[in-house]
Amino acid sequence: MRIFTFMRPLYTPKEGITPSLAVKYGKWLAELGIDAVEVSCGATNYSYMNMCRGDVPTPELVQGLSWWEKPIGKLMISKLEGKYNLEEGYNLEAAKMIKPSIGDTPLALVGGMRTVDQMEDTLKNNYADLISMSRPFIREPFLVKKIEEGKMEKVSCVSCNRCLAAVVNEFPVYCYNKGFPKK
Repeated sequence: MRIFTFMRPLYTPKEGITPSLAVKYGKWLAELGIDAVEVSCGATNYSYMNMCRGDVPTPELVQGLSWWEKPIGKLMISKLEGKYNLEEGYNLEAAKMIKPSIGDTPLALVGGMRTVDQMEDTLKNNYADLISMSRPFIREPFLVKKIEEGKMEKVSCVSCNRCLAAVVNEFPVYCYNKGFPKK
């Protein structure tokens, strides 16, 4: 399966792929027969928390650093606090622009989708064909089943991002919202 991800250029030093360029490229890719397009944003080397908006768990992110790296790490990471707050569907407007240009090629949308109403509205209005998520599935592996059974209106992931700090610290991928282990 050939899937292309459009990364919006937020918080990067150069312009990158703007939504208007993504419309143009999406049309070309659809004509080439790509299997799907995903609309995303950010780049970890320029805007680490832009791709995973929400809380910045600074103490957990620097926990595994050596004693002399921790002060620098805290200073650098703390500058991200409050900069990339979670807004539901933060890539939705870009998806609305790109979707008409790609014809029948499926479009996946990632970016803070947290309420079932927003997900259903996005699909019903043909803004996207697929909803792409990561952190909510870490917290609730049976998320889709709960939604299908009508047992959920909003995912319980609060985007604390401790699951990402776990990866940095070489802990298992797990929801650590209730507490984070010490190294």
